[in-house]
Amino acid sequence: MNPWIAKAVVLVSSVMMIVIRAPHGQRSRGLNVVKNRKGRLETGLLTFAWFAFRLPLVWITTPLLAFAEYSLRPGPFIAGVLCLALGLWLFHRSHADLGSNWSVTLEVREKHQLVTHGIYRHVRHLM
Repeated sequence: MNPWIAKAVVLVSSVMMIVIRAPHGQRSRGLNVVKNRKGRLETGLLTFAWFAFRLPLVWITTPLLAFAEYSLRPGPFIAGVLCLALGLWLFHRSHADLGSNWSVTLEVREKHQLVTHGIYRHVRHLM
């Protein structure tokens, strides 16, 4: 298989993550924060995640990571796409079910409440 197929899938999924998260981030900025528990560790982890999110884009756009490429076989590729689709669905559900309780960092907002419906009925902390 052509490796550009995998690169296209990674690019589309990255865009989908941004599309899923963007409206929640906008809404989150409009709510008053009652308690902010963001510390140095969280800032460091968010910075690491920010760089890690861009690493696949480096793979797509430059030859820097070409040494790690291997032949793309249909079976593992399809399994990977299915796992990626499940992950994107869980990502979407976690944001949608949290509603106005969602935030990028550990913050308690006005009218904050424990979410026990939707996907959080089965799993406590998806993100």
